[in-house]
Amino acid sequence: MFSHFQYKSVGLKARKPKWEISFFYQGAYYRALYLHNGKFDWFEPAPPESEQEKLQSQIHELMLFHVYEK
Repeated sequence: MFSHFQYKSVGLKARKPKWEISFFYQGAYYRALYLHNGKFDWFEPAPPESEQEKLQSQIHELMLFHVYEK
């Protein structure tokens, strides 16, 4: 599980919103853009590829709760 999850809206609130997300996972700090279609653009360093699918699923659930179910 990751900790200190944060998100903020980036750019204009247009048809295709995006959010910058950040969190700590296994002692490392990670950042990404979470796009309107649920895809991720990872900043460097990106989490290990073996962990990305699990992390993306957990982040997607958080974003559904915090952003889309307002």
